[in-house]
Formats: sequence, structure tokens, C-alpha cells
Amino acid sequence: MGSNAHLPVQTETLDSVLCMFGFPVVSEFARVLKSGGALLLVEAGPDHLRELREVIYPTLKPERSAEAEVPKGFTYHSSERVSYSLGLNGSKEIADLLAMTPHLYRASAEGRARAATLEMLVVTVDARIVVYTRI
Repeated sequence: MGSNAHLPVQTETLDSVLCMFGFPVVSEFARVLKSGGALLLVEAGPDHLRELREVIYPTLKPERSAEAEVPKGFTYHSSERVSYSLGLNGSKEIADLLAMTPHLYRASAEGRARAATLEMLVVTVDARIVVYTRI
């Protein structure tokens, strides 16, 4: 069975790897990418789902630095920030969104209960897309 730490892929066979809101294992991505291949990392920006996080947590964590070191074996190619608002209508849509995030497991029972009472919520989608090229 494969995972992001042990991809079931032969060495230097892929042209690109996409890691979205995941747990990047850059050394494994470097192993499977061909020279000149692209690594696309999509990470949550500082405002990602801020409105939901404000409901479920008593305080928000401070922002992480947006600039990361270029991973070993790669060169920086480009980055772009994507941000927009998304309206959720009904408690089911809000619950579905919460269920597909790690916040479901990190939030307290009280925080999850506050989210369950909502009938409408506008959230910010904020993502940073970074592209690296395999050396």
C-alpha cells in the first residue's frame, strides 16, 4: 500500500506531482519526479476558512511565515495566491465542509456544536500555490 511517504511509483518516472492541503514528503516527491519535473504544492493561506475557524476555536493561531525554503533537489519556479469568498447555505453544507478538514478533529466539542447551529456562513478560500522544478 502506498502513502505520501512511500509512493507506489518507480523512481524518476513522473512529470509532475500535485500535493493539495496535504503533508508533503518532498524527498519522496523528488525520488519519483523526472529531472525537470514539476512539484506543485497547494497550501492553506493565512485566511483560509478564517470565518469557520473563528466559530470553532476560542482563539486563532498566529500566521506561519508564507515563505518556505526551496526544498533540496528543487529550484523555485513560481507562486500564486488564490483567494475568494464562498457561501455555504444550510447546516449540512457547513458540516460537510468541516468534515473534510482537520478542524473537525482539532476543534473541541463546544466548537463543533457552535458550527452545528449555523444555517449560513460565508468563508474565505485562501490558498498559496507554489511550483518547484526538479533539478
